[in-house]
Amino acid sequence: MTSATHCSPKGLHDLTTAEWKVLLFLADDLTTAEIATELCLTSKSVENYRTRIGCKLEIQGHHKLAQFARKYASELRQQHEELLRALPPPP
Repeated sequence: MTSATHCSPKGLHDLTTAEWKVLLFLADDLTTAEIATELCLTSKSVENYRTRIGCKLEIQGHHKLAQFARKYASELRQQHEELLRALPPPP
């Protein structure tokens, strides 16, 4: 696994909508419990999302993932907006 030294475009493209929500909340420095409350999930579900995000972005550990999200918060938001714009419009 690589360290969290850059924003991995490929890994970001693999994130689901729910994973993006969790990642962006991490960028806002919310805790697992706070994210769970915001998304009406259990803390365990948020931890599972964090683990899956870490695997897709090749970042080991929840602490390193949170550091990555905070460090690249503006780039992550920009990348997320670009991905949303690339989606086809709803019918």
